[in-house]
Parts: sequence; structure tokens; C-alpha cells
Amino acid sequence: MGLTATGIAIAAVLSVFAVAVWRARQPWQPGRIWRVPWHAVMALALVLLLGLLAHLASLLTGRPMTPRGLG
Repeated sequence: MGLTATGIAIAAVLSVFAVAVWRARQPWQPGRIWRVPWHAVMALALVLLLGLLAHLASLLTGRPMTPRGLG
């Protein structure tokens, strides 16, 4: 994945995170049967964002990031 695709993916994940924050802050409406677990969506978006930011850092520096425990 190149620099442009990584930037687009980061923007998409940030927009999903922003929508999840907005929807999680809305009050609960009694009588609704099913709700999307917005806090879980936020957590997943944060994990994806951290991975994409690590990928962006490896693209900008030219050195792949390796885990400490596996090296």
C-alpha cells in the first residue's frame, strides 16, 4: 500500500471514528430494539488507526517496523 492509499485509509478510519463518537454521545431512546455498539466501533477504529499510523511511519522513514518480541 502506497502513501496515497495509506492517507485515504487514515482519512476513512478517522471519519468512521468521528461518526462513532457523534453517535455514541446521542442519548438513548427507550423502545429501540437494536443499537449499534458505537464504543466497540470506536475501539476498532482506534486499533486500525494505530496500525495505519505505524505503516505511515514505516513508509516515511523507509525502515519497516518490527515487533520487539519477535526480533
